[in-house]
Amino acid sequence: MAKTDRSIVAGVFSNETDAQQAMADLQNAGFTDDQIRYSAHKGGNGILDSLLGLCFGQDEANYYNREFLAGRTIVTVMNSDHQQEAADILQRNGAYDASSRTSQTATTATTDTASGTEQKFRLHEEQLSATTQQVQAGEVDIQKEVVSEQKTLSVPVNREEVYIERHAVPGAVASASDAPFDFSKPEEDIRIPVSKEQVSVGKQTVEREELEVGKRVVQENRQVTDTVRHEEARIEREGNVPLEGD
Repeated sequence: MAKTDRSIVAGVFSNETDAQQAMADLQNAGFTDDQIRYSAHKGGNGILDSLLGLCFGQDEANYYNREFLAGRTIVTVMNSDHQQEAADILQRNGAYDASSRTSQTATTATTDTASGTEQKFRLHEEQLSATTQQVQAGEVDIQKEVVSEQKTLSVPVNREEVYIERHAVPGAVASASDAPFDFSKPEEDIRIPVSKEQVSVGKQTVEREELEVGKRVVQENRQVTDTVRHEEARIEREGNVPLEGD
């Protein structure tokens, strides 16, 4: 980046992140906020009038305005005592200015014509990267509770019952010597006790089933979306210059 006799130094950044880092480095070096001007294109008009107001020449102002409208970030530093320091900080973070870009273009054209060598520069893009972290998703509380329900058992029981069987006997005539039978005084009275089984219900506690509780890791895919940026080459031609390739 060329040093000028003006008290203002300008730098053009293709990457806004580099421009922000240059701003931080300038502030750490002691340059104040009122000495630094940061212009990032977010739509709208250009900054030509502002550049002319900072005492840029018409050609330089037009150049920086074109770069600004093309989406690049312009950082200017107004300080008459530390021009070179400001220029070095801007250049260290990837900036270029009108003089260095014009000089580079002229040198490239001369080299290509003289030796046929090719000049290369790299285009950058942002790529998405994702990381995961362990967070609590919820909690499972397992408790035991007593549930009452009616159960019915079929139990076989025994009981006794009395049965009577009748059998005919041959009739015999009583002799004259036998006393007559007195029906009013029966001599035989039979008592038969009858028993039965009663059901007695009891309860006992037994193990019904067992629960095994644990955790396991289940993997699934999640879609993440974000906006990424990339650089594209902008080619400008002046005059009738043949151009091959994309």
